[in-house]
This record gives sequence, C-alpha cells and structure tokens, in this order.
Amino acid sequence: MAMLLVQLARPIGFHTIVVDSRPRFATLERFPATDTLLVGMPSEIVKTLPLSSSTAVILVAHDYKYDLPILHHVLSSSVGYIGVLGSRRRGEGLRQFLREDGVTEAALRRIRVPIGLDLGGRSAPEIALAILAEVVATRYGGSHLPLSQQRQDRG
Repeated sequence: MAMLLVQLARPIGFHTIVVDSRPRFATLERFPATDTLLVGMPSEIVKTLPLSSSTAVILVAHDYKYDLPILHHVLSSSVGYIGVLGSRRRGEGLRQFLREDGVTEAALRRIRVPIGLDLGGRSAPEIALAILAEVVATRYGGSHLPLSQQRQDRG
C-alpha cells in the first residue's frame, strides 16, 4: 500500500517521506517516486521531521510496537491528518492502548482508522486513491460529500 500511496501522491503535489526500519524494503527501487527515503527506527525518525498542520502522517506498518510511539509523538503536534491502515477493531485497540497511556479523547479522535473515503473500491490502487482523497478533503476543509450534494452557493 505504501508504494501505491507514494506513486499517487506525486501527481497531486505531495512531498512524500517514506520511513522504514528495514533496509531491504526501504529502497529507491520500491519507492522511485518518493522525495525522501529514510531507513531507521520510525519512532526516532519522526521526532526529527518538521510536522505542521499541512502534514499528513499515514501509518501502514500493522505493528503496535511501531505505531504507538509514532502516534504519541504526532498527537502532540499540529499534524493535520493522522491515519492508520487497518480495521475498526485494530483502531479501537490502538486507541485503548493510547487511552491507558493518558492520551485524551480529543486527541484520540484525530486518529483516522480505517482510513480513506468510502469510494466503494476494493483493489489496492482504489484504496490508495480513497486514502489520498480523504487527506485532500481534510487538508482543504472539504465536506467529504459528492459535489452533486453540495450547496449551490459554494462555487
């Protein structure tokens, strides 16, 4: 999924940073469209990255030991989008661990899991498109509704 997200993010104009602790997976051959490729412990690398309200953090590791420390850090920042690939059940598990660590309910509501808009897609590229559509809608304050359902005075 990470490779597809990076490929689709480029023509949209996103600056992408791929972080992986596994050198055999974090290669330019796998991620030729990324702007930055970093190999190392994600929970340490995220602390070195500039995070702002226009930053989107998408976690696709499927591993609590990587996700929880990153989530702790990004939840204390102004990151505009925090998404975790996974099921609702996995999301509730992550939230419960964070809740037990003292993370507030308001902060927990910032985490989107499952991620993506409901476009009805099933294939990996369609899911990647749905994820990036949600990031764009969140970044620009979109309603997440079809344009045909928008009020006429919006332009």
